[in-house]
Amino acid sequence: MNKAVSVGSLAVGAEIRGPVKHINPERIEWYDSAMLSAAKNELAQVGSNIHTDDDYARDEGFPGVMADGMMMTNWCSTMLIDHFGMDYIERGELRTKFIKPAYLDIMLHVRGKVLAVDKTENGSLYTLDVWCEDEKGTKLVDGHAKVEVRPAG
Repeated sequence: MNKAVSVGSLAVGAEIRGPVKHINPERIEWYDSAMLSAAKNELAQVGSNIHTDDDYARDEGFPGVMADGMMMTNWCSTMLIDHFGMDYIERGELRTKFIKPAYLDIMLHVRGKVLAVDKTENGSLYTLDVWCEDEKGTKLVDGHAKVEVRPAG
């Protein structure tokens, strides 16, 4: 797995970009069905919940169906893998907090910003803010990541 960007060029203040995803019913159903199927070890369809059924979501006090927060956490991980490769998988951490719902038909943008780069015994430790925002720039997910990057060799 190659790093998409030279990590050495990521100084404090550098911004990184992740995927842009359209939140649509199919994407939500794929995600929810895949998670339930994996848990049950068989193909399973998700029943009515706030992620799959507009009426159910409204009955629970929401304006409509919304994406599962873990979808956005996974897209933050995708961004970190794209930029840090195996260093993130082997020596990275990510914490996210869902601060606003991601409703249907928005374009979700995944972003990050390097807050610190500290030398370690084995390389460099990158500390980043990560987040997801809608097309208007409204932050929906806030997060924090750390990745220890080691020299190739």
